[in-house]
Amino acid sequence: MDATLIPKITSSPSLIWVVSAIGFYIINIFLGLFMAFRKRTAQSLKIHRLLFYTIVFCLGYYLLMNQTHDENSLLDYLICLYFITIVPYSKRWDVMIHAFVGAVGLTLLPLLIVLRI
Repeated sequence: MDATLIPKITSSPSLIWVVSAIGFYIINIFLGLFMAFRKRTAQSLKIHRLLFYTIVFCLGYYLLMNQTHDENSLLDYLICLYFITIVPYSKRWDVMIHAFVGAVGLTLLPLLIVLRI
C-alpha cells in the first residue's frame, strides 16, 4: 500500500464523501444482516432506510463536489445509479439476493476511490 494513499484521499474534497459512504454502508450491511437473521422491527427498518438515504446523500454530494473540482466519468454516474435504482429495487426480491446486491455495491464504492487516485 502506498504511504501517500491516505493523505491523497483526505486532501480530495470529493473522495472524503466516498469514504463516509463506505462507513455508513458497512453499518447498514450489518444492520441488514441483523434484521435478516435476528429481529426485524419497525425501528430497525426505519434506521436501515435512514442509513440508505445518508449513503445516497454522500454519493450525490460526491458527484457534485467531483464535478466542481474535476470531471465525473461515466463509471461514476453508473455506480451512483446502481445505488439509487438497483439496491432499493432488490429489497422486493429475496433477502439473500438483496444482501448479495448490497455486497456488490460495497465492492463498487472503493472503485470510485481507486479511479480518482
